[in-house]
Amino acid sequence: MRRGPVALAAVLLLAACEGLLGGEELMRAPLQATATGYAPLRVQLKPEMNPVAINLHADFGWGKHEEAGQWNAYRAELRRDGQVIASREVQVNSPEKPNVSASAPPSSLKQPLLHVDVPAEGEYEVLITATRAVVVTLNSPELVVRIKVPRAQQ
Repeated sequence: MRRGPVALAAVLLLAACEGLLGGEELMRAPLQATATGYAPLRVQLKPEMNPVAINLHADFGWGKHEEAGQWNAYRAELRRDGQVIASREVQVNSPEKPNVSASAPPSSLKQPLLHVDVPAEGEYEVLITATRAVVVTLNSPELVVRIKVPRAQQ
């Protein structure tokens, strides 16, 4: 009886992995932190590149015990000419474990943000805005755009 939710979770996980691993990497650019999240980045996209996956990559800090149990919340948006094409809210959870004195080596974050078909050729803007106070340290954050990623199987 519980196979349905487990199967659905597996399909969603695989769909997210396809956006992280499948297709071709179009660009990788460092993100500049701002008071409200990250500075917008521009990218040239066209329908022949669909589907497009936009991901956040970063490294977690090491020994950030005070961040155990904490998370950051972001809204990712893809815009063209001021119009929102796609948006999604995501959380980034600290990998730190509470009540553990020795910290594991730093781990990496590979967070899917958006998986979208762009409607027309042009310059698009990616915005990542914090929706609450940032409490988890992300080192060397990058935006990674992948094109021609596999579509999620339904």
